[in-house]
Amino acid sequence: MTVPEPMTHLILYDCPPEAEFIRGLTEASGVQWEVLYADGRASVPKPVRLFRYILFPLLTLLKKRGISRLLAWQQFYGIFSAIYASLLRKKEIKIDIMTFIYKPRRGVSGRIFRKLIEKALSSPVVQNVFVYSSHEAGLYASIFPEAASKFRPVTLGIDPRRDDTPLASGERTSPYLFSAGRSNRNYEPLKRAAEAAGIQLRIACPEESDSGFAHVKVLHDCFDADLERELNGCFAVAIPLKDKDISSGQLVALQAMRAAKPLIVSYNHALMPYIREGENAFVCRDDSEWECKIRQLAANPELCRRMGKEGNRMLRSQFSLRALGANVGSYMKMQ
Repeated sequence: MTVPEPMTHLILYDCPPEAEFIRGLTEASGVQWEVLYADGRASVPKPVRLFRYILFPLLTLLKKRGISRLLAWQQFYGIFSAIYASLLRKKEIKIDIMTFIYKPRRGVSGRIFRKLIEKALSSPVVQNVFVYSSHEAGLYASIFPEAASKFRPVTLGIDPRRDDTPLASGERTSPYLFSAGRSNRNYEPLKRAAEAAGIQLRIACPEESDSGFAHVKVLHDCFDADLERELNGCFAVAIPLKDKDISSGQLVALQAMRAAKPLIVSYNHALMPYIREGENAFVCRDDSEWECKIRQLAANPELCRRMGKEGNRMLRSQFSLRALGANVGSYMKMQ
C-alpha cells in the first residue's frame, strides 16, 4: 500500500520571515506553513535579485515535493512559480501572489514584460493576487481582465515595534526631514522645496544624487537598522510620488508611524487608506505645496509630536502583520 506524501504549504519570502504574519495566516487558513527564504531586498545588488526572482521559484518547484499551496511574499517569486508550474504541469498547486505592483513599460521589453505577467496571472494555478488598496484591485482588473476576479484588496501591516530599534520619542527629534524608497518616487520637487525652505533633507535611495543642493544629503547605503535610525532622528518623513495610480509608499508610511513621525505625502490613491489628512499626515496635491508643508512642520515641534502620536496609534490599531496574515488566510479558506 502506497502512503501518500504529506501536502506542503509554502511561503516564499524575499526578506526575513515575519512571525506575526505567519501566525495570523495559520489561524485563518487552518493549515501549517513552511517558510523558504531567498533575500531579494533593496540592499541586495540588482543583478543578484533578478537572478533569484528567476531561479529560486524554479528550484523550489523542482526540489520540493507535495506542494499543495504556495504563497509568494515577493510578487516575482509568485509570477515565475506560476510560469514554471504550467511548464512542469504541476496543475495541483495553488499559488497566491502578494504585494503585486504593475507599471506599464515602453517598447519591446515592455510588451514582453506585460505578456509574462498576463500569462502568469491568467494561469489556473493562480488563486489570489493581493494588492494593498481597493483602487489597485479595480485598476489591475481593468488592465488584466482575464485575471480580474483574482485581485484581492488587503491592508498592509508591519510589526509595531522592532526589537533592535526602539521607538522614537516625539521630543527627541533633529532638524532634518527624511525620505526613503525607490518605487514611483519623485524626489526633485522635494529637493527644491527643502532647499527653498532652508531645511536639511536626507534621502535614502541608491540611485539619487544630491549634486547642486546645499541642504540635501543622499544616503546610498541606508537599509534596515540604519534606515530605522534615520527615521527615529528626523522631525518628519516625506513620501514624494510620481504616479497617483501606482501603489507605492505604504511601507515607508507605516515605518514612519512606527517611529511616531508625522508624514508629508503626495496624493496617491493606494496610499490614502493609510493616512488621515491633517491628523497624521499632510497631503501635497501639487508640487508647489511641498515647501509650505515642510516649513509648517519644521517650525512646530508640538504639531509634529501630536501628529506622530496619532500615526503610531493608527498603526497599532489598524495595520498589524497578524491582521494582514488573517486577511490573506481568510481568502484561502474560502477556496
